[in-house]
Amino acid sequence: MTATPFDSAHLHRLFSPGDLGRLFSDSAEIRAGMIVLGTLAKVQGAAGLIPGVSAQAIHRASLELQIDPGGLAAATAVDGTPVPALVTAFRDLMQAPEHAQHLCHGVPPTDVADCALMLRLRQALSLCETELAALLQTLATAGDAAAIEAWGWPLLALRDELTELRAAGLPVALRVEGAPEGAGPLRDALAAALNLHLPADGWPETRAPLARIAGWTARLIAVLAVPGRVAEAADQGVSKAALVALDRHASALGGALAATHDGAAGRFQEWLALPQIMLSGGSALCHARALAETLSPGEATDDARRFASAVQGG
Repeated sequence: MTATPFDSAHLHRLFSPGDLGRLFSDSAEIRAGMIVLGTLAKVQGAAGLIPGVSAQAIHRASLELQIDPGGLAAATAVDGTPVPALVTAFRDLMQAPEHAQHLCHGVPPTDVADCALMLRLRQALSLCETELAALLQTLATAGDAAAIEAWGWPLLALRDELTELRAAGLPVALRVEGAPEGAGPLRDALAAALNLHLPADGWPETRAPLARIAGWTARLIAVLAVPGRVAEAADQGVSKAALVALDRHASALGGALAATHDGAAGRFQEWLALPQIMLSGGSALCHARALAETLSPGEATDDARRFASAVQGG
């Protein structure tokens, strides 16, 4: 078997995360980093921190250049982050040193990485929202009383929490080296340009937003796994058994993610755990929707009508 079933040629459909899978790939990480670097140059140019013509050249190049992730491996093993190697490759490919010298001007590489991660998590949560809405609609249509009690109402609460998370839980990260007093206006501009939120605290140190996202995903999987946990082992079936396994996996990874958030070790732990938690969430939603589609229409009880009304009200 491969390191994870999500990467396996023969297991990936058993644990398919749906469209979330494309967000946790090398190419997606590099593309998100390029978007952040190009947008950063654009707002720095508008603020007069770098020449406007250089800002335009960098932003244009960020949309056009293709960088091989494999070419970043050697430097990443030394630096502990792919961003310095990404910046170097970006500068080389621009073939315009007079402009490329202003790339990532005065900004820590970890902030670029954090912004890029938030861009991917924003897409991941959007996909979760779409899948969750479809699952809730399927449950409302079926009107199965047991499924509504076990899944429906808890999932509605998670849907409301997800709305709040997407509205304020995806912060930008930006510190200006040597000039912290100048970070505020630039951070505001970068947040607006990337459509991210302004942070309520020093999240690059606390990692609190990532813990909230991972925690929400783990609780989603736990709710989705309820039918498998209550079923007799012989009656679980593939999807129910997969949901139980995904729940256990996400729970264990969530504990590891919460164990430390300090320095490089904490970031390395995120690389090991966070993608698998998110992919487990995508896979759990796929299995749960498949199970929900097998439900036979139930009696139109008052609870079922209230649930259907709540789903539509969302």
